[in-house]
Amino acid sequence: MAKKKEQDEFDGLIIKRYTNRRLYNTETKSYVSYDDLAKIVREGTDIKVIDSKSKEDVTKAVLIQVILEEEKNDKTVLPTDFLFQVLRSRDDSLQDFFKNHLSASFAAYLKTKEEFDNRFRSVLEMAFSAPQTVEKLIPGAEVMREVLTGKKGDGDED
Repeated sequence: MAKKKEQDEFDGLIIKRYTNRRLYNTETKSYVSYDDLAKIVREGTDIKVIDSKSKEDVTKAVLIQVILEEEKNDKTVLPTDFLFQVLRSRDDSLQDFFKNHLSASFAAYLKTKEEFDNRFRSVLEMAFSAPQTVEKLIPGAEVMREVLTGKKGDGDED
């Protein structure tokens, strides 16, 4: 009954970690690798990893292991200088930084990046639909059009 209640409270995917460190996806009823977990999380699914014996939530430790596995596979996530700073910091301000500031800063970065990408995409769409207008508004736009399309503008052939 407690197991059912625990799953009802969490609106994501429950993963069980066994003593041999194997990870079991309770939804697909199959074992998963760290790469599989990375893909699941990147797709937007929240996960909760529960130790099969102690029933303890070990999500944080497993997510850190996922990041370490990516580092091993030359997918650099964390800069070395940053890791030195984390290890050298021994006070509570580091915990405060991670809890409050790092998460909020990264969320703001992702939102800003998404907005920039959307605006840039709309400018490109406008440039292809009305190249003459864009060329008048943005200096050098005709050069970008030539680079992107490989064609010179109509007025360039004097």
